[in-house]
Amino acid sequence: MTSGRGGELLVPSLPADTATYVIDPVHSNVTFCSQSRTATSARGAFRQFAGTLFLDSERPERTTLAVYVTSSSIDTGSKDRNAHMCSAPFLAAEQYPIISFWSSSAEALGTNLCRLAGSLSVKGTTRSLVVDGEYRGCSLSPQGRERVRFVGRSVLKRSEWASLWSTVTDTGEWFMGDDVELLFEMSAVKQVPVRWWP
Repeated sequence: MTSGRGGELLVPSLPADTATYVIDPVHSNVTFCSQSRTATSARGAFRQFAGTLFLDSERPERTTLAVYVTSSSIDTGSKDRNAHMCSAPFLAAEQYPIISFWSSSAEALGTNLCRLAGSLSVKGTTRSLVVDGEYRGCSLSPQGRERVRFVGRSVLKRSEWASLWSTVTDTGEWFMGDDVELLFEMSAVKQVPVRWWP
């Protein structure tokens, strides 16, 4: 297809200080930690996820983060425990395969710090969640791609989520507590602007 511009390729006009980055799951982590009722820390991670990070160096309040996690990819270090966490009393992963967080606003807190306000959707329930974020710099990959590092922390209270609150366990040995700390450690690669024929 051609246009009246003689086939010229156009690139979206974006300010030089704004960019969208695609999360690299190989160099990123989505983890959680909770003080269990057995007085030990219950820790785990999600092994499959994707998402984007939008940064504006001049206006950090425009920072946005979107993360999509596969529920069944939970890893607690035990196959039996993983299966239980994927079952109906907890994540119900077969019925609700995706956990998602997307921010809708940001507040600049200081150099490289911000607070993201957004929504977390788990097991068919969506509630507000605040994530404290820290920008940890930019570097170039061996392939010459721009890469940024971003860390986000939040605390989810299971008692505020009826769908996640259960005293039922299969072994009685791993009781997840009320406060669940979520940690997003993101390494993201700059998205090359899409070219198209106008």
